Amino acid sequence: MKNDPRSYFPRGLTQPSTGFRFSTDSLLLACFASVPPQGRILDLGTGCGVIPLGVLLRHPENRLAATGIDVNPEMIAAAQANTALLDFSAELEILAVDVRTPDFAPAESYDLVLSNPPYRNENVGRACPDKSKNKARFEVDCDLDAFTATAARMIRNRGRVAFVFLAERVTELLDSFTRHRLEPKRIKFIHGRVGAPAKVVMVEAVKNGKPGLIVEPPVILYGDGQELLASAVKYCPFIAKSAVG
Repeated sequence: MKNDPRSYFPRGLTQPSTGFRFSTDSLLLACFASVPPQGRILDLGTGCGVIPLGVLLRHPENRLAATGIDVNPEMIAAAQANTALLDFSAELEILAVDVRTPDFAPAESYDLVLSNPPYRNENVGRACPDKSKNKARFEVDCDLDAFTATAARMIRNRGRVAFVFLAERVTELLDSFTRHRLEPKRIKFIHGRVGAPAKVVMVEAVKNGKPGLIVEPPVILYGDGQELLASAVKYCPFIAKSAVG
């Protein structure tokens, strides 16, 4: 249907006028993750809910129950509004939970855990005057290891965890995963343009998995011009409809 909000996702999503706004990275993660045919999904630091909503839209035939947690009241309100807008209230629950205190469910309750955690250390890069945006971009109250620890606690044995993170910090991500018994199994780098270094990386790990990492072909978003490459849109159709950079 022309006026179906699902048909033009992620356009039309509610986001706070100030504070952190989702990026292409979240849309790519929704397409990267290995989603089970049925099961429970958890998104840590869900923001406006874009990652679990993308997963649900990407896999309409799967029987999924998703949960998104966030500590920011404005983000929680936005995620709840977006869940209602896209008519996923039965499939997606949004909870006000601090990643550092995951007492909302028993351990090993989920089959897939996703996250786009803050990318930078608090003392690296220019801080933003908006406190909520600053916490989403920088490890102010909650660092990468806290996200990994909660993912490891909440994922079932042999379940999968997928994060999107800065490529320049990939060694920190891999180290954090392995220390929490999350064995990296797939890795994919994201390049803004042909010939440019990767800025973002996506890594998927298996809890208590055996060694064996596959480095997948990269996603390159743009060629020499301003148009998205067809290969990038094929990989993640959401980015063609997105107004984000």
